[in-house]
Amino acid sequence: MQLPRRHAVSRAELFVELADQCPFDQNDQHEAFLEAALVFCRTALHRLQTRYEKNPAWKSWWDGLLPNESVGFTRKERDFILKEAPPKIGQIAYAGSGPTLAKYSYYYEDRHVPAVDTVRRHVAELKRLVLEAEAKFGDGSPIEA
Repeated sequence: MQLPRRHAVSRAELFVELADQCPFDQNDQHEAFLEAALVFCRTALHRLQTRYEKNPAWKSWWDGLLPNESVGFTRKERDFILKEAPPKIGQIAYAGSGPTLAKYSYYYEDRHVPAVDTVRRHVAELKRLVLEAEAKFGDGSPIEA
Protein backbone atom coordinates (compact mmCIF):
# COMPACT_ATOMS: atom_id res chain seq x y z
CA MET A 1 0.00 0.00 0.00
CA GLN A 2 1.21 3.47 -0.82
CA LEU A 3 1.19 6.20 1.77
CA PRO A 4 0.41 9.79 0.75
CA ARG A 5 3.45 11.70 -0.50
CA ARG A 6 3.30 14.07 2.47
CA HIS A 7 3.17 11.24 5.03
CA ALA A 8 6.20 11.18 7.34
CA VAL A 9 7.22 7.72 6.12
CA SER A 10 6.99 8.86 2.50
CA ARG A 11 9.26 11.77 3.38
CA ALA A 12 11.69 9.36 5.06
CA GLU A 13 11.69 7.18 1.92
CA LEU A 14 12.36 10.26 -0.22
CA PHE A 15 15.34 11.28 1.90
CA VAL A 16 16.76 7.75 1.83
CA GLU A 17 16.59 7.77 -1.96
CA LEU A 18 18.23 11.19 -2.12
CA ALA A 19 21.02 9.99 0.19
CA ASP A 20 21.46 6.89 -1.95
CA GLN A 21 22.08 8.99 -5.06
CA CYS A 22 24.58 11.52 -3.61
CA PRO A 23 27.89 11.60 -5.45
CA PHE A 24 31.04 11.04 -3.42
CA ASP A 25 31.79 14.76 -3.22
CA GLN A 26 28.36 15.51 -1.67
CA ASN A 27 28.95 13.84 1.68
CA ASP A 28 27.34 16.71 3.62
CA GLN A 29 24.11 16.29 1.69
CA HIS A 30 24.29 12.52 2.14
CA GLU A 31 24.58 12.91 5.90
CA ALA A 32 21.78 15.49 6.02
CA PHE A 33 19.43 13.26 4.00
CA LEU A 34 20.09 10.33 6.36
CA GLU A 35 19.38 12.55 9.37
CA ALA A 36 16.14 13.79 7.80
CA ALA A 37 15.02 10.22 7.07
CA LEU A 38 15.55 9.26 10.72
CA VAL A 39 13.69 12.31 12.02
CA PHE A 40 10.72 11.64 9.74
CA CYS A 41 10.61 7.97 10.76
CA ARG A 42 10.22 8.90 14.39
CA THR A 43 7.70 11.58 13.43
CA ALA A 44 5.54 8.90 11.82
CA LEU A 45 5.28 7.04 15.12
CA HIS A 46 4.52 10.20 17.06
CA ARG A 47 1.73 11.08 14.66
CA LEU A 48 0.24 7.61 15.06
CA GLN A 49 0.34 8.00 18.80
CA THR A 50 -1.41 11.37 18.62
CA ARG A 51 -4.18 9.92 16.43
CA TYR A 52 -4.81 6.62 18.18
CA GLU A 53 -3.66 6.82 21.81
CA LYS A 54 -7.27 7.16 23.01
CA ASN A 55 -8.14 3.77 21.52
CA PRO A 56 -8.33 1.21 24.35
CA ALA A 57 -6.13 -1.26 22.45
CA TRP A 58 -3.47 1.34 21.62
CA LYS A 59 -1.33 1.04 24.76
CA SER A 60 -0.69 -2.68 24.41
CA TRP A 61 0.15 -2.29 20.70
CA TRP A 62 2.42 0.69 21.43
CA ASP A 63 4.14 -1.12 24.31
CA GLY A 64 4.68 -4.07 21.98
CA LEU A 65 6.90 -1.87 19.83
CA LEU A 66 9.58 -1.58 22.52
CA PRO A 67 11.58 -4.66 21.48
CA ASN A 68 11.37 -3.76 17.77
CA GLU A 69 14.90 -3.12 16.50
CA SER A 70 13.80 -0.46 14.01
CA VAL A 71 11.76 1.44 16.58
CA GLY A 72 14.71 1.42 18.97
CA PHE A 73 17.20 2.44 16.30
CA THR A 74 15.13 5.34 14.98
CA ARG A 75 14.26 6.53 18.50
CA LYS A 76 17.88 6.47 19.63
CA GLU A 77 19.26 8.10 16.48
CA ARG A 78 16.54 10.74 16.22
CA ASP A 79 16.88 11.68 19.88
CA PHE A 80 20.65 12.00 19.52
CA ILE A 81 20.28 14.15 16.37
CA LEU A 82 17.73 16.48 17.94
CA LYS A 83 19.18 16.74 21.43
CA GLU A 84 22.92 16.27 21.16
CA ALA A 85 24.77 16.28 17.83
CA PRO A 86 24.92 14.79 14.36
CA PRO A 87 24.63 11.00 14.44
CA LYS A 88 27.57 8.83 15.37
CA ILE A 89 28.02 7.17 12.04
CA GLY A 90 31.06 5.27 10.86
CA GLN A 91 32.99 6.80 8.01
CA ILE A 92 35.51 5.18 5.71
CA ALA A 93 38.34 7.43 4.52
CA TYR A 94 39.89 6.87 1.11
CA ALA A 95 43.35 7.86 -0.05
CA GLY A 96 43.14 9.41 -3.48
CA SER A 97 39.88 9.16 -5.35
CA GLY A 98 37.05 7.46 -3.53
CA PRO A 99 34.01 5.60 -4.79
CA THR A 100 31.52 7.32 -7.09
CA LEU A 101 28.77 7.52 -4.44
CA ALA A 102 28.91 8.96 -0.92
CA LYS A 103 26.97 6.00 0.46
CA TYR A 104 30.07 3.82 0.28
CA SER A 105 31.79 6.04 2.84
CA TYR A 106 29.26 5.68 5.69
CA TYR A 107 28.04 2.81 7.83
CA TYR A 108 26.19 2.06 11.07
CA GLU A 109 26.40 -1.64 11.70
CA ASP A 110 29.24 -2.90 9.53
CA ARG A 111 31.58 -1.16 7.13
CA HIS A 112 30.38 -3.49 4.38
CA VAL A 113 26.76 -2.32 4.81
CA PRO A 114 26.24 1.30 3.74
CA ALA A 115 24.43 3.46 6.30
CA VAL A 116 21.78 4.26 3.71
CA ASP A 117 20.94 0.55 3.45
CA THR A 118 20.60 0.30 7.23
CA VAL A 119 18.32 3.34 7.34
CA ARG A 120 16.31 2.03 4.35
CA ARG A 121 15.69 -1.24 6.21
CA HIS A 122 14.44 0.61 9.29
CA VAL A 123 12.24 2.93 7.19
CA ALA A 124 10.65 -0.14 5.56
CA GLU A 125 9.90 -1.62 8.99
CA LEU A 126 8.42 1.64 10.25
CA LYS A 127 6.24 1.76 7.15
CA ARG A 128 5.05 -1.77 7.91
CA LEU A 129 4.21 -0.71 11.48
CA VAL A 130 2.35 2.39 10.29
CA LEU A 131 0.26 0.31 7.90
CA GLU A 132 -0.39 -2.23 10.65
CA ALA A 133 -1.56 0.51 13.01
CA GLU A 134 -3.76 2.06 10.35
CA ALA A 135 -5.36 -1.31 9.65
CA LYS A 136 -5.87 -1.99 13.36
CA PHE A 137 -6.97 1.42 14.61
CA GLY A 138 -8.06 3.38 11.54
CA ASP A 139 -11.63 3.78 10.44
CA GLY A 140 -11.01 2.72 6.87
CA SER A 141 -10.72 6.25 5.54
CA PRO A 142 -7.66 7.16 3.47
CA ILE A 143 -4.45 7.43 5.47
CA GLU A 144 -3.67 11.00 6.36
CA ALA A 145 -0.39 12.70 5.58
